[in-house]
Amino acid sequence: MKPRFVATLAFVYLALPSMASADPSMTVQPMTAKPGDAVLVTVKGASELPKGDANGKTLEFFAARGGYQAVFAVPLDTKADTVSVVVQKVTTGVKVAIKPTEFKHTDVYVEDEMANPPADLKPVIDEDNKLMIAALTKDKGEPQFTRAFKRPPGAVTSAFGTWRKFNDGHESQHLGVDLFAKMGTKVRAINAGTVTLVRDTYLAGKVVVVDHGRGIGSVYMHMSAVSVAEGDTVEQGAQLGESGDSGRTTGPHLHVAVRVPGGFVDPLEFFTLKIAPAAEATARR
Repeated sequence: MKPRFVATLAFVYLALPSMASADPSMTVQPMTAKPGDAVLVTVKGASELPKGDANGKTLEFFAARGGYQAVFAVPLDTKADTVSVVVQKVTTGVKVAIKPTEFKHTDVYVEDEMANPPADLKPVIDEDNKLMIAALTKDKGEPQFTRAFKRPPGAVTSAFGTWRKFNDGHESQHLGVDLFAKMGTKVRAINAGTVTLVRDTYLAGKVVVVDHGRGIGSVYMHMSAVSVAEGDTVEQGAQLGESGDSGRTTGPHLHVAVRVPGGFVDPLEFFTLKIAPAAEATARR
């Protein structure tokens, strides 16, 4: 009996290493997406920060509760039927189905100088856009947030992706969502981060950009007043300023845009993602 007992213990001891070395697992939300959607990749069972890509574009992973997560954008101009998500040491990749989408067209009427800016203002507008994109893509470091992102209040008055024709002339695609807000309503950060741009622009009016880390950033446009400065660190819910109608608008509201690695995404869909950053995120600057 004694030798048999020893053999049993040896079997258990030898089995443990193989159980501990099981491959990490991956889940993706959503499994079917449309152009302009954000996709959340969650990896569990990994012993270190994973490495992977979505259709060849590097995934920016961060520590999350129970594993690691990364967010990427399905480009608005994608022609692909699927996005292949591959993570090293995960034995099976995932394919996200892309559902073709026809975005709505609408007519908008504003002051003529806003619909068709004078030619000499083109360099100013180009510089505004350049600085906003630079502020949104400035840092891919550790996440500065320890909570899920929070949707601002207000009914939707203009959806993401809508093609808007101004005064029967210039047409552009709406890269954020417009939310109803009376003049002077407090504008609050959707999550913790660092203010990377405060600028009074020609078309977007008074703008604040917040970098949240890991390639995720948010933009707040058409504000009537700003209460933060570049370089400030803000917590989720911190007041950034007040809503208004500065720039090219038809009235007071809040325009919120969200950019993740790969491009701008529909904020309303982004807020539904089950982002669960690790509570001990080293993100406070």
